[in-house]
Amino acid sequence: MITHVQTGTRQRSWRGAWRAAATAIALAVAARGGAAQAARGGLVLALPTSVRALGLGGAADAAEPGEWAVFTAPGQLAGIGPAVGVATEAYLATTRLSAAAVAMKAFGGTVGFGATLLDYGSVDEIASAVPGVDGTATGRAYSAQDNAVVVGYARRAGALRMGGAVEFVNTRVADLSGSSVAVSASAGWAVRPGWDVTAGIGHAGADVALGATRGALPFTLSVSVAGPAWRVPAGWSVHPMAAFRDVRGEGASASGAMEAAWSDGGRGLALRAGYTWRGYADDHWPVSLGFGATLGRLGFDYAVERFSTIGQATHRVGLRYARGAPGQR
Repeated sequence: MITHVQTGTRQRSWRGAWRAAATAIALAVAARGGAAQAARGGLVLALPTSVRALGLGGAADAAEPGEWAVFTAPGQLAGIGPAVGVATEAYLATTRLSAAAVAMKAFGGTVGFGATLLDYGSVDEIASAVPGVDGTATGRAYSAQDNAVVVGYARRAGALRMGGAVEFVNTRVADLSGSSVAVSASAGWAVRPGWDVTAGIGHAGADVALGATRGALPFTLSVSVAGPAWRVPAGWSVHPMAAFRDVRGEGASASGAMEAAWSDGGRGLALRAGYTWRGYADDHWPVSLGFGATLGRLGFDYAVERFSTIGQATHRVGLRYARGAPGQR
């Protein structure tokens, strides 16, 4: 994101650059619910990491034992590893949303590591001694980003899967920076054959202070259910799932989704669709779509994220490696 800022002093030039960088932040915040989001901190924690979960409308927590669970349902890490996943998306305006996750067996359970970055881009500083007159580049640029690093651990106790994660969050806009530490935890269990339930809390931590502004982390309560898969012709199976989520400062939402999967030896294909009802203003299109393909231990995932009012669609892609059965499940 490059812009020209004409000012009478260097201080005013800095402020103009800061406002230009903040424009992308405001757009990303607005897409998640309007004015009530203006005081949010750690926005990156509320954005998608798993490509599969995005294609399922966020309803995948109970059905996603994998490395990406470290971000939303750390108890689902239990029994996973080794597995590695990376994902990226050209997000709103000049922003880019990227994430990576790793899971490995250790200490009698599974340890997970994750990192996610929302990069808002940068602006060049243009200084002018006379207002209204073209200035010259100072050679200095201002940038903004949100990032988080997550460390989680999970283990099994019979049919119960339990885990927790610690999250280190940082927001930086130009020369201002603010940080916080949060925790998440979840438990999942097999209610009966084919049925799984997961419940958790997410992102409980102190506000992020950025200059004179304080933003609350998106503290989340969630419950998700995965039903048994049923077989359909041509070797496909269909797996239903649903989730309820309540985010502080945002509101409640409910999602339902289906994943149709086919596999033949080391090859696999998955088609995903979901629908999300939100009890608050949000620019996201309620329908979610995505697909995945696997070959041996390698997997590729794709999901589209559409924003109604601003008329933009973004495309999230990811790659993963997992030892054992291919795919996300």
